[in-house]
Amino acid sequence: MGPVQAVRTCFTKYADFRGAATRPEYWWFVLFNVVVSVVLSSAHSAVGSTLYSLVVLVPSLAVMVRRHHDAGRSGWWALTILIWPWALVLLAYPTKAYNNKYVTGRGGAGVTEAPLAGGVGYCPVCGKLRLPGQTFCSGCETKFDD
Repeated sequence: MGPVQAVRTCFTKYADFRGAATRPEYWWFVLFNVVVSVVLSSAHSAVGSTLYSLVVLVPSLAVMVRRHHDAGRSGWWALTILIWPWALVLLAYPTKAYNNKYVTGRGGAGVTEAPLAGGVGYCPVCGKLRLPGQTFCSGCETKFDD
């Protein structure tokens, strides 16, 4: 997703707290807001800067909640924005492609994985080592279909 499409999507889904937002969508929107805020601040437009902040408050919260959904977490994790370093780590997590209850179509039908020699393999979702006899990934809880 390109930067223009990401920003357009965030404004189109102005107050939509359902679904998911990919990492690029979230971070392009953040960068766009930072650039606009810097431009408005450098123009010494206090009224414009305040109005812009109010206009993007709801879509910023909505895209943050959708980003958490994409990573397989509840939208309430957006409250971690109060703890900056931790919030940045959480927002940088990759997409949870399987067993994601927050995104339609990622319900978790299980995945098939070809084992390596001796019955050892790796989880196709998170890459964690799978030992012989495991039916679930210990890292991301993906169910293996054998």
